[in-house]
Amino acid sequence: MLPLRQSQLQWRSASPAIFLIAIVLVLGGFGIIFQNEANYRALRNQQASVEAQVLAASVAAAVDFDDPVAAREAVDSFKVNPQARFVGVFDRAGNAIAAYDRTERRLGLPLSRLPPASTSSVRISAPILSRGQRVGTVVYEVDREPVSRRLSRYVVLAALVVLAALVIVTLGLAQAALRRANRDLHDRAEALAQSNELLAEQIEERAKAEDQLRQSQKMQALGQLTGGIAHDFNNLLTVIQGSADILCRDDLSDAKRKRFAQAIVQASTNAAVLTSQLLAFARRQPLRPETLNLNLLVLEMTELISRTVGERIKVQTDLAPNPCPVTVDRGQLQSAILNIASNARDAIDGDGQITIHVREQTSESGEKMMAIRFTDTGSGIDPETIERVFEPFFTTKGPGRGTGLGLSQVYGFASQSGGEVTVESETGKGTTFILRLPCSGDAAEESLESEQPELESDPASVLLVEDNAEVGAFAETLLSELGHSVTLARSGEEALELARSRHFDVVFSDVVMPGMGGLKLAEVLAAEQPALPVVLATGYSQELAQSGTSGRAVILKPYRLATVAEALAAALQEHRARG
Repeated sequence: MLPLRQSQLQWRSASPAIFLIAIVLVLGGFGIIFQNEANYRALRNQQASVEAQVLAASVAAAVDFDDPVAAREAVDSFKVNPQARFVGVFDRAGNAIAAYDRTERRLGLPLSRLPPASTSSVRISAPILSRGQRVGTVVYEVDREPVSRRLSRYVVLAALVVLAALVIVTLGLAQAALRRANRDLHDRAEALAQSNELLAEQIEERAKAEDQLRQSQKMQALGQLTGGIAHDFNNLLTVIQGSADILCRDDLSDAKRKRFAQAIVQASTNAAVLTSQLLAFARRQPLRPETLNLNLLVLEMTELISRTVGERIKVQTDLAPNPCPVTVDRGQLQSAILNIASNARDAIDGDGQITIHVREQTSESGEKMMAIRFTDTGSGIDPETIERVFEPFFTTKGPGRGTGLGLSQVYGFASQSGGEVTVESETGKGTTFILRLPCSGDAAEESLESEQPELESDPASVLLVEDNAEVGAFAETLLSELGHSVTLARSGEEALELARSRHFDVVFSDVVMPGMGGLKLAEVLAAEQPALPVVLATGYSQELAQSGTSGRAVILKPYRLATVAEALAAALQEHRARG
C-alpha cells in the first residue's frame, strides 16, 4: 500500500502546468498525426497526378497517331510499381487503347463503364494533349497507403499518448523525438522539391524532342511533296519533249504535225492545271466553275489519258446516253480524272485495262447526279490502306513517285463541287473509283471542238508592263501578231511615266514586279486616267488572292494568244462603250 500512496502523493504534488503540458502534447500529437495524414494524402494525390501527367505526355504521340503498341509499352512500364492498381489509356471517344489492371477485371472496359475507385485507392484522370487539343485520357489508380505505414502511424500515436502520460519523466526524450520528426519532414520536403525540379527538366527535354520530331515530319512531308510534283511535271515534259522531237522531223505529215502540236498544247495546259491545282490546294486561287458535258470531256481526254497510262494499258469508255450537264471547274475535274487514271496505272503491273463509265444516277436524297466510274484490272487495295487513300500526303509509292496529294485533291474537289468520291476494291481483283457530281440546269457545250474567239480586232496602242525579259518579248510578239502597236515598260514606275507622257488605248501589266506592282500601277492610273483600261496577268499573287482584283480583268499565266486577244478586246470594247 505504501508505493501506491507515494504515487498518489506524487501525482497530487505535480504542478498543474505539467498536466496542462501533457494535454497540450496529446492534442498536439493528434494534430500532428492528422496533419501528417492530410499532407501525406495530398502528397500522394499530387504524386499520382504527376505520374498520370507524365504518362499522358509519353503516350500523346501514340494516341495522336493511333499507335496501340507504343501506348501498351508506356502502360507496361507501370507494372513495376506494386502500388499501381489500374493504368489505362483511352482515346477521344473513351475507348480503351491500352490498360493494366492488377485484378484483370477492368481490362478492355471503356472510360464510361469504369467502376468508381474504392476508398483504399486514389484515381487520377489526366488529359492527353496534342498541339493544344485533347486527343484522349489517362486514368491512373494507386493504393492510398500500405497497411504497414498505417500500423506504424498508430504505433506512433500510442507512443505519443504514453509519452504525454509520462511527460514529467520523458519530456526531454519527447522533445528530441519531435526534433527528429521535424528533420525527417524537412528532408522529405527537400527530396520532393528535388524530384519536382528533375521532373520539370524531363518535361522540358520531352517538349524539345517533340518539337524536333514535328519539324522532322514537316521536312519529310515537304520532301515527299517536292518529289511528287517533280514526277508529275516530268511526265508532262516527256509528252512535250517527245512531241517536239517528232515535230522536228522533215518527213512528218501535216495531220501528224497538227496532232503532236495539239499534244504539246494539251500537255502545257495540264501543266498549268497542275500549278493551278497546287495554288488551289494552298488556298491561293479560287475555283472557276463552268457548265460541262461529261461525255464530251471524257472523249476529249481519252488520248491524253492513254498517253498518261502508257501503251500497255488499254483505255475504254462507256458513255451515258443522255447525260445531264454539271457545273464544275474544268481544270480541277480534268486533274481529278488524270489523278485517278495515274493511280490506276500504278496499280496495274504490266498489261491491263482501265474502263471509264459515265452514267446518270439518283442520290439517296433524290438528287440527280452524274457518276464517272473508273475501273482498273490492277492489284487492288488492302482493307487497311483503303481507309487512308484520301488522306493528304498518304502514298504507297516510293520516294519521288507521288506527292500523296492526288486523291486527297480529288476528294476536296468533289466536296467543293457538291459531290463525292468513293472507292471499292478487293485485293487481287482491281479497284473502282466513283466520282459523283450534281447535275446542273444550265446548258452545256455541244461539240468537241471549242469555238475559237474572233482574234481580229481594231489595232490599238498597248502599254505592255513586264519585268521578265523573256516573258516581255513573248508578250510583245503576241500583241504584235494581233496587230497592236506595243510599247514595253520594264517596271511599274517606267510604265507610269510613259502613261503620263503618251496616249495608250489599254495597259497590259504583270502583277508581281519589283517596286511598284501591277495592282498599285492600276490604282494610280485609275485615279489619274480613269478612262484607261488595265488588264492584269499573273501566275501567282498572294496580294490578288487576299484583296481581289477590284473588278479589273485578270488572265492567268501561262496564257495563250486567244486568251490575250479576248481579254484585250473585251477591255477595249468596254472602254469604247463607256466613251
